[in-house]
Amino acid sequence: MHQIRRAIEVLFVLTLAALLLGGVVFVAGQALALISGQGGWLEFLNESIKAPMCIAASICAFAGFLLSYKRHQNQGQPQEATTR
Repeated sequence: MHQIRRAIEVLFVLTLAALLLGGVVFVAGQALALISGQGGWLEFLNESIKAPMCIAASICAFAGFLLSYKRHQNQGQPQEATTR
């Protein structure tokens, strides 16, 4: 069971990092496009980065939900049983 939790933690961290990096690129790209007056850049960012960011956000949220659910189940057990 610990291996599954560890895999979910890794998935959570990876998708969170991808989401944060994608958000920085998306917002910085929009700012540059607006400053330079390039409407095509806005379309490109919206078509290429927005969908993967939404997918990463969904996976990250689901993994976070699973991690928080498991933590609530273990609260009634002694500390030694939860550290294995």
